[in-house]
Amino acid sequence: MSIEKLTLVNIVGKMDSLDDTILRCLEREDFHPERSLDYTGQIRGFGPLESENPYAGLLKDLTNIGMQAGFSPQNRPRVKPAGNGRLWARNKYCTDFCHTLQKDIGLLREQRNNLQSEIEQDEAALNLLSHINALDIDVDSLFSCQYIKIRVGRLPVDSYMKLGLYASRMFLFVPMDKEKNYYWGVVFTPLEYASETDDLLSSLYFERIRVPDFVHGTPEEALEQIKTDLKQNRESLGGIERQWKELLEERQKPYYEIYDTVRFLSESYEIRGYASALHRDFLDVFHMTGFVQARTAQAFADYLGEIPDVQVELLPVDSDKRIKAPTKLKNGWFAKPFEMFVEMYGLPSYQDVDPTPYVAFTYCLLFGIMFGDLGQGALLVLLGAALWKWKKMNIGRVINRVGIFSCIFGTVYGSVFGFEHLLDPMYRAMGFAEKPIEVMSSSITNLILVSAVALGVVLILISMTFNVILAFRKHNLERALFSSNGLCGLLFYGAALGGAVSAILLGRNLFSPLYVIFLIILPLLAILFEIPLGKLVSGTPFREAKPEHTGSYIMEHFFELIEVVLSFFSNTMSFLRVGGFVLSHAGMMSVVLVLSDMVGAGASPVVVVLGNLFVMAMEGLIVGIQVLRLEFYEMFSRYYDGDGKPFVPIGTAHE
Repeated sequence: MSIEKLTLVNIVGKMDSLDDTILRCLEREDFHPERSLDYTGQIRGFGPLESENPYAGLLKDLTNIGMQAGFSPQNRPRVKPAGNGRLWARNKYCTDFCHTLQKDIGLLREQRNNLQSEIEQDEAALNLLSHINALDIDVDSLFSCQYIKIRVGRLPVDSYMKLGLYASRMFLFVPMDKEKNYYWGVVFTPLEYASETDDLLSSLYFERIRVPDFVHGTPEEALEQIKTDLKQNRESLGGIERQWKELLEERQKPYYEIYDTVRFLSESYEIRGYASALHRDFLDVFHMTGFVQARTAQAFADYLGEIPDVQVELLPVDSDKRIKAPTKLKNGWFAKPFEMFVEMYGLPSYQDVDPTPYVAFTYCLLFGIMFGDLGQGALLVLLGAALWKWKKMNIGRVINRVGIFSCIFGTVYGSVFGFEHLLDPMYRAMGFAEKPIEVMSSSITNLILVSAVALGVVLILISMTFNVILAFRKHNLERALFSSNGLCGLLFYGAALGGAVSAILLGRNLFSPLYVIFLIILPLLAILFEIPLGKLVSGTPFREAKPEHTGSYIMEHFFELIEVVLSFFSNTMSFLRVGGFVLSHAGMMSVVLVLSDMVGAGASPVVVVLGNLFVMAMEGLIVGIQVLRLEFYEMFSRYYDGDGKPFVPIGTAHE
């Protein structure tokens, strides 16, 4: 259980060197900054750096241009620019490049949009004219009639059959073409009846399609002309697309070089907020403070020390009590994936112990016990490995490890995809008369449940022991000695359980008056008066340590004490679910096998496969959640605070 060792860093230099200092911090990606003004503000003259980011506007323009070009720069991984990008990004070439690219992109986009619009209009006109090309009349003459209104469109077949009902109305529908569900045609109506005719046609679901203004001559003549125009427009659009592709291929590399540099510099400028400045007389200096990993601290100091007029001071991590050190977890191959569970609850503080290895082992142990099946466990191992390898999902590594423990306990239970006696030959070859644990035997049910509770007792006692050790490390005597999870709580819990076990299993009564007084009553009284006793052992005089109103204090904390005692019992009984899931898993798989026997021989393998997949998906999820609940509520809550803050070096915070 270890936390990465850190070193406190103070950086002081002339203001002219600030940008280079920040850039070097970004390049190394191992410096966790703290807001310097929070600590230098007490020194007269230090103040914040108030200046506008000179790269923000340029970065916004570059992002908009890139999105117009289809580059998607916002999804691009961050890279460090080569060379002195800070000066290069601010020269005229960068600005001119942006303006030229934006102009060229805008021109091509406008031309492309215009051509696409013309092509759409030509295609719509072709579709219309292809249905009325039998009309051998000049379109301009047709629509120039002074006393007759013309409507062109299509009418549903059902509505066309109803036209006979409106023979007395003043309009005429002349069909020109027929589709599957429509008649295409032309409607003629006197000017004074145009509005009435439009209403009637609307009730018959007539779809009016307007003839474009650029259509001239007869429909047949217009068709030929539009086909020629459409061909030319498509050729022109193809030329524009080629120009677009060539433009993007030519400008993509320099665009990304500029964008990467400007984004890098813009973010580095934002980091100036962590620094403070002193402007006095002939002094013009900045100050930055933060943390680096101890193993890279000297290399960090040497790298920044190369900058003229910059001094780097390396200090012990706890040398400034005003600054709370961040936490960087450090775990090996097995425990590393379980850091996400610890982070969900809260990171340990720098002075605490990293509980990840303990969490990793207990989580896998409890999951394996509750989900013991050699076949299903092997599938979990493979599934977890696949999720991590191809999807880089951290949960895949967790599934991989709990699958290993499922295989171990599945071997102990003799269960392979629900078949309880498939491993019997192996046991006999090893000299066993039968498999170690027959989960389905009624004679062993109580043993499984009692063993689950016993395991819970052990884990609770270990968690309380951790709390005592950590409290002593923090010099918190009140918590270490008198809290419900301190020595007094440990003494009460152990004595109560020891007495109960002795009476039930050994038939020996340990609850003598002295046993009850010294191991049960006195620890409970110490827990009741935890606050005043804690003050006393910390050196507070008795007069100040005692409660101001003793009666109200006792009444208030007496009910809390009852809750503590009940929680000890309920927390212990919570581990019954471990044994319960051992039995339920075996029971669900027996149901699957019974169903497979009920169907035909051909469908039996399908039932077995689907049943195993269903049990793995449903029970695996439930067991995973239940184990996490036990970790958080029955163990973490006894010894772990989770009040740390993460170690986030600049250069990675925005990724």
